[in-house]
Amino acid sequence: MVKKGNSLKILGFLVSAFLFYLAVRDLKLELISATLKRLDIRLLLIPVFFIMVSCAISAIKWSRIVGYGVRFKDAFVSLLIGLFVNNVLPARIGEIARAYVLSKKKPISFSYSVSTVFLDRFFDMVGLLLLTFLFFPRAGLPPKISRVLIVFVGFMLICVALLVSASRENFLTRIVEKLTRKGKPYSENVIKRISEIHRNLKRINSPSNLLYLSVLSFFQWLSMSFSLYMVIRSFDVPINPFHVPFVCAMLNMGITFPSSPGYVGLYQFLLVYLLSLFGVPKHEGFSISIIYHAAWYVPYNVFGLIFVASEQLKLKELSTLKP
Repeated sequence: MVKKGNSLKILGFLVSAFLFYLAVRDLKLELISATLKRLDIRLLLIPVFFIMVSCAISAIKWSRIVGYGVRFKDAFVSLLIGLFVNNVLPARIGEIARAYVLSKKKPISFSYSVSTVFLDRFFDMVGLLLLTFLFFPRAGLPPKISRVLIVFVGFMLICVALLVSASRENFLTRIVEKLTRKGKPYSENVIKRISEIHRNLKRINSPSNLLYLSVLSFFQWLSMSFSLYMVIRSFDVPINPFHVPFVCAMLNMGITFPSSPGYVGLYQFLLVYLLSLFGVPKHEGFSISIIYHAAWYVPYNVFGLIFVASEQLKLKELSTLKP
C-alpha cells in the first residue's frame, strides 16, 4: 500500500508533468530560440534585485508575526532555507522547515513557530487579493477566471472569520473543555499547540497590526510583480504594466496546487496561460516563464544552500519534518 505522503508526492509529479506537456504542446523550437535571442541580459539583475527585496519584506512581516524579539536576520535566514527546501524536496515541506530552523535559532517551540508560518501565509493571501483587485483589468476576462476569483474571495472571507473567532478567549475555552472531557493521551499536546496558536492570534489581532501586516504583504507581492514586468521588458514584449500585478497575483495563488519541487510545469503552464489573456503569444510566454522562474529559483537555491551549511543542517534532517 502506498503511504499518503508518497501518494501526494506522486500526484505532484504527475500534475507537473502533465501541465508542462500542455505548456510546451504545439510550440516550435525556432520561435522559442528566436525569442530567447531577443533577451537583454543586462536587465536581468533588476528582476533578481526586486525578488530579494520581496524576500526581505516577507522576513520583516514574519518577524513581526512571530514576536519574541525575533530579528530580521533570523527570519530572513529561516525563510530562505524554507524556500530552498521547497525547491529541492517534495510535499512542500519548506514551510515546516523554516519554522523548524527558526525554533532552533530562538527560544520558541516548534509548534508555535509552525503556527506563525500559517499566519504568515494567510497574510500572503491577503496581499495577493489586494493586488488582484487593485489591478483587476477593466477588459472582460474569461468566465473561468471570474469564477476562480469568486471562489478565492469566498475562501478569504472564511479565513478572516476563522481568524477573528480563533482569537477570542471563549473559542479556546470551548476547545480545551471538549478535549479534556475526551481524556485521550494526545489531548494535552493538542491543547498546548492550540494555546500557542491562540496566544499568537490574540497578540497580533489589533487593527494596527492587521493593517501593517497587510500593507507589508501587498508591497512584498508588488515587488515580485515589478520583477516579472522587468523580465517581460527584457524580451521587449509589449504588455500593459498595470496588467502584470494581476498576472503575478493569480500566478502565485495558482501555485498552491500540488506540483513537483520548485513548481516546475505548473509555473510554466500558469504563466503562459495568464500572459495569453493579454495577447502574449505562447512561445513568448513560455520563454518569459523560463527566465522568470530561473530569476527566483537560482537565488533561492544559492542563498538557501549557503544558509543550510552555515546552520549546520542536513537535507535528510529537514526531509523528515512533520508539523
